[in-house]
Amino acid sequence: MARRPGNARRTSSRRSHDDTVVVEQSERGRWVGGIHFSGFSLMMMVLLVLGVVVLAPNLKALVEQRQHIADLRQQVAKQKDDVEDLRQERERWEDPTYVQTQARERFFYVSPGEISFIVINDLDETFLPDTTDPISEDLTTTDVDWASSMLTSILTSAFTPVADDEDDEPTPSSTPTPTPTEKK
Repeated sequence: MARRPGNARRTSSRRSHDDTVVVEQSERGRWVGGIHFSGFSLMMMVLLVLGVVVLAPNLKALVEQRQHIADLRQQVAKQKDDVEDLRQERERWEDPTYVQTQARERFFYVSPGEISFIVINDLDETFLPDTTDPISEDLTTTDVDWASSMLTSILTSAFTPVADDEDDEPTPSSTPTPTPTEKK
């Protein structure tokens, strides 16, 4: 069958579209066509993937072990430093002068014949809190006579009868009440 000539306009637009598609496919085709998958290439790809799958866990374990070894070496070095510090401290404690100094500073020990003075609030005033309240100039008096209260307490304790039985608990006596003083 012979082809009939169709619309010239439709044919030319179809050709230009087909030409651009062919050009794009030919560019892709060159890149894809450059890759030839032979049996050898396929076998090498499979071996490469298999090698990665097999070796990856082992490499991960190797890296973790090296990190663990580095951590342990660091701990050993720190412990050696600690041992050296403790050895030096033990040597200091074997010195009688150091022991005497520590006893004086920590426990306030003194040698026989020495007099010890303890200074209270020997800190610099910048370190002390500001707790100074204003001092009142007015004299205050208490409503309780402390002297008579103390005398009553002494007399009560002196003349309280003692129970004869040890099993019986002594009964507490009434507590003296403070006596107010007269204001003059």
